[in-house]
Amino acid sequence: MADREATRPRYQIEVSPQATLVDEPVRIRLTGLIPGEAVTIRAATRDGALKPWASHATFIADAQGCVDASSDKPVQGTYDEVDPVGLFWSMSAVDAKRPIFFTKTKATPLTITLTAVIRDSAVASCDLVRKFAAPGVTMTSLQEQGLIGTLCLPAEPGPHPAVIVLNGSDRGMHENAAALLASRGYATLALAYFGLEDLPGELVSIPLEYFERAIHWLQNHPAVMSEKIGVIGLSRGGELALLLGSMFPMLKAVIAGSPSSLVQSGIKNNMDFTVPSWTSHGEPLPHMVYKRTLLDNMSFMWGWLTRTPFSNKSVFIKGLQKRDMVEKTTIPVEKISGPVLLISGQDDQLWPSTQFCKLVMERLAGHAHPHPYIHLDYERAGHFLCFPYGLPSLPPLITLSPVAGLYIAFGGTVSANAAAATDSWQKILAFLAESLPHSSARSL
Repeated sequence: MADREATRPRYQIEVSPQATLVDEPVRIRLTGLIPGEAVTIRAATRDGALKPWASHATFIADAQGCVDASSDKPVQGTYDEVDPVGLFWSMSAVDAKRPIFFTKTKATPLTITLTAVIRDSAVASCDLVRKFAAPGVTMTSLQEQGLIGTLCLPAEPGPHPAVIVLNGSDRGMHENAAALLASRGYATLALAYFGLEDLPGELVSIPLEYFERAIHWLQNHPAVMSEKIGVIGLSRGGELALLLGSMFPMLKAVIAGSPSSLVQSGIKNNMDFTVPSWTSHGEPLPHMVYKRTLLDNMSFMWGWLTRTPFSNKSVFIKGLQKRDMVEKTTIPVEKISGPVLLISGQDDQLWPSTQFCKLVMERLAGHAHPHPYIHLDYERAGHFLCFPYGLPSLPPLITLSPVAGLYIAFGGTVSANAAAATDSWQKILAFLAESLPHSSARSL
């Protein structure tokens, strides 16, 4: 017995709970240290593209020889404030030659390995699981009536209020976001609309009737409360959410993250910004048209040569000065048949989302919109600051380098975007609970 005790590891990592949803806090404790001893906790995982990501934080053990990462402040590391999920959102890609996305669109869990290191030696380790779907959440592929998507249903018996989750210009769909929202009591449809087989290849001339069919499909689903359907999207998905809300009164709540207040052009070959993005009854919607000037091209090339992150914000700000075009392309948000929640970051470098949101708020106020409308504006956050792209505790995107030498700035800081994602997610759930009430909808 004494020999067994002597060989028992002195250091132990305790994780509680061992498996939890990504939007829930987790307690990470290290015991068995010498009081005042420095220990580094390293976290490691692989994203959906199997790319390795890692973070670390160094703590000083208390008088009992313990470290609690949920309440202790690190003395150094990839984050520097008390944060129970700091080890998760502060991860960066390991050995990446340039900034990349933390790829995650499927609802498969993430396994994170925690390792305690003292004087360059690993002394304890354990795994924890971060899930996107609560127990009992079901996911069903939708491939009918020309629709492509995934329907996520809560474990509780329905019918439920429903939410459509829209992607932005990155194509595909976010099943992980839909599963997380279903875990909070909503029938959630992750709806793809371009970039997959049997759908348009690019964000060009997307028929809005496609989304109308999706709304009707949800209304006729036995697990859905047909009179309580909302829509949420970010970036071009935020623009689309506002547009759909203005056109289809069946939508009773709209959440738009980093949206445009205008109908923007389509994106063809990532270069042509004159083509239409959306059509209605076969006709293109009036849309903003952008033609790059020689100065724009020179600025772009200079940024490429100097590896300076390129901001596209000024292009859209100049577009707002074209009053006739702005008037023709402004989304008539006053026609939305329910509450509106807008979310933006003041340091958005992709486009001026805060300015766009202010224009939406002014238009709603000017038309005495009869439903609540709210604007969450985060001072130091950038473009990817909220659901469905900024999920709580996942590494946020600040800068992207799609090809060698080219860096695209999206704005914000990692910590500010992570804080905005956590704060806005709570407010999104509160907004949905108020706008699409249902007794089984669970909050955090």
